[in-house]
Amino acid sequence: MLIQILTGIHNLTTLLFGIYMSAFFLGVRQNVKNTCTLLLFSICDGACYMICFFALGGFTSNRLYPLLVHLPLALFLILYYRYPVISSFVSVFSAYLCCQISNWIGLFVLDLTNNPAWYFAARILTTLLTFFLLCKYVCRTTAAVFAKEKRELCIIGFLPFVYYIFDYSVTKFSSLLYSGNKAIVEFMGFAFCIAYLVFLFVYFQEYEQQQEIRQYNNLMEMQLTSLQKEIEQMNASRQTLSILRHDMRHHLGILRSFLQNGNVDKALLYIQDIDEAYDKTVVTVYSKNEMINSVLSIYEARCHKKGISLCCDIAVAETLPCPEIAFCAILSNALENAMHALSALDTPRKWAALSISSKGGHLLLRLENPVVKAPVFVDGIPATSRQGHGIGVKSIVYYVEQLNGQCQFSASNGTFMVRIII
Repeated sequence: MLIQILTGIHNLTTLLFGIYMSAFFLGVRQNVKNTCTLLLFSICDGACYMICFFALGGFTSNRLYPLLVHLPLALFLILYYRYPVISSFVSVFSAYLCCQISNWIGLFVLDLTNNPAWYFAARILTTLLTFFLLCKYVCRTTAAVFAKEKRELCIIGFLPFVYYIFDYSVTKFSSLLYSGNKAIVEFMGFAFCIAYLVFLFVYFQEYEQQQEIRQYNNLMEMQLTSLQKEIEQMNASRQTLSILRHDMRHHLGILRSFLQNGNVDKALLYIQDIDEAYDKTVVTVYSKNEMINSVLSIYEARCHKKGISLCCDIAVAETLPCPEIAFCAILSNALENAMHALSALDTPRKWAALSISSKGGHLLLRLENPVVKAPVFVDGIPATSRQGHGIGVKSIVYYVEQLNGQCQFSASNGTFMVRIII
């Protein structure tokens, strides 16, 4: 009688463990509403199994257990809680795999005591303890893991799925596991090896991607820092220009003194010093936005030194509809790319045409420059195999995506063009 009671309790706790853990692994909240909902499903699912048990017998119902319990559970998670198909099945397989903890503990206790009552008691206690520990320490992690993409989920669920098929094949549907066949006994070792190798491969890919993202973020920070320093220099130039204008009368007085005393050479040198000081403070007004003016002034000076004509048509308000520093990073990278491409051209006429306008709360940027050879495009993005190049394009794409904008690169009739909408 005691054995029968313990068997019933064991079957009930195992059923509840599998159903609740399958849901909690996916991220179903552990609140009163979900607890009652899952309990109601457990009652219905258990009732279906019991009907089959009394109608067809224990042997047949145990073999049909996946169809009577596991499949309805997965469908319930998919249809009621709206979880993806793969995530739901992986969660069910994982919960089934966790049931093996109590199974092994029970067999270990049975081997020590040779008493079935202790076997079931150990399994019941282990199931309850495992359920508590998994709910408290593991479910948050699994909820994040099972929300990953299909490819990663297939890899994560490979081992639980293989064990599920293996366990039912060699213990429930047959007794191959206990036949002594070496191939059957060693199969799980083989499956573990395959799963581990696949995991290493995927982990290495993920690690490389994370490293690339870190390096890329560092480059972005360096670019922003550099741009901010240049803008600060331009702001300092404005202050210097204000001082020079204020002191103009003093400069004219000094020049008059030099000329009256016949010191023409000193006067010329003084004029040259003033001229150089003014050159360092030139900030062309392209628009009402000071930061765009600063960036364009910087790159116009650089283009001028390289013999490049930069034509600008800017029509924007004083305040931009997006973060100024991010847009200026996009603008500076686009101009930098055009400047590098034009520097490599062997032609006397080098030009770049830039237009920026605002419409409907969006910024529209268009930059054109001539090219001799059109670049190779990969997924619509210009690609290069030259070391140290291609960062500017990646930076543009990165910032445009951060601002929920769109960018388009094209090359036709000897002209390269980039269009950006933010």
